[in-house]
Amino acid sequence: MSLRGTTGGGGDTFLGGRVAHSYSWMNASTPSVLRIGDRTFDSNLFLSPIAGFYDLPFRLSIRPLGGLGLAYTELVNPKGLLRQTARSMQIVESCPEDRPWAVQLYGTEEDGLDIGAKWAADHGAALVDINMGCPVPKVAGKGGGSGLLRSCPNAVRLAEKVVNASPVPVTVKTRLGWEMGNLVTPRLVQDLEDVGVAALTIHGRYGEQRFKGSVDLEGIRAVAQAARTIPVIGNGDIRSADDAKRMIEVTGCAGVMIGRWAMADNWIFRDTRSLLETGDVPPPPTRAQRVHKMIDHFEHARRHLGDRRAVVNFRKYMTWYGKQISPCPTLRRGIPLCRDVDEWYGLVHAFLAEIQAERESPEALGRRAGVEASPASLG
Repeated sequence: MSLRGTTGGGGDTFLGGRVAHSYSWMNASTPSVLRIGDRTFDSNLFLSPIAGFYDLPFRLSIRPLGGLGLAYTELVNPKGLLRQTARSMQIVESCPEDRPWAVQLYGTEEDGLDIGAKWAADHGAALVDINMGCPVPKVAGKGGGSGLLRSCPNAVRLAEKVVNASPVPVTVKTRLGWEMGNLVTPRLVQDLEDVGVAALTIHGRYGEQRFKGSVDLEGIRAVAQAARTIPVIGNGDIRSADDAKRMIEVTGCAGVMIGRWAMADNWIFRDTRSLLETGDVPPPPTRAQRVHKMIDHFEHARRHLGDRRAVVNFRKYMTWYGKQISPCPTLRRGIPLCRDVDEWYGLVHAFLAEIQAERESPEALGRRAGVEASPASLG
């Protein structure tokens, strides 16, 4: 499937009923390839910077599944980087297997985002992203995140300062505006282009909405239409490959950034890329395969966090993994109460044994035999 639709005369492309110019970041031969500034990514599917969840162990666990073009760190304040606080250094931890990656910075002009951008580039970041979208009070209430949308001139001035300091392309992740219904980002994206921002990711809600309501695809579309030279990446409410495909088709965005649902379905990037490029989604993984991927994540956490922290840290992931492997009441109840690695593995291995027993039950064997002997399977 072509990312940007069919090509018209004069090098234009049709985007959901409108005609747009062929932009420099498009690649007609491989439509899922996306260029941002002087960087090229082999997929237009990005992992969102979800605070508290998308750390190095998680990123390492999903990259081998395929389809992921770029992963972002959790948001980090440059002051913590410069002081090298333990939490800040954990957020930006990476390794050669975690490539390509981007560091997302948040704060105001007084927080030294320009210095933070230099630090990120020096430590291997492919991009530096400015968070202009976080709606939580401790960020937005201090003028950072989506609080910057209350004063777009300040947001543009901050972006220009970071662009001028950064050796790598600078991008922005933001929302439609702050106040519900006050759509400011179509104008903002043009102002950001003018100061050198290389791409913009737009979450289809307003700041004061936080995470309530549904994503406004028409709002995302308005931002994508307003951009003159840079790619716009859509974000919000993507829970399947079909959701991602629909966002691209309806809004004309250059790609999508997937957030929390990557925890509920680790294979969503693989499936989305396949759907966009071939029109088909591969067969889903089995429950056992999903459990083994959870184990892989846990082992990465043990290596990078240590056994005790890995056990404690994994408690918050169980709700999301439970969506992949449900029904799993023993895991949902037991993992958050685990005290050590042996207890964790005891629960998980017992659950794998339950899955195997279900597969070998007379009822399951009968169902599989019926499928194998069905006229469709024989023909």
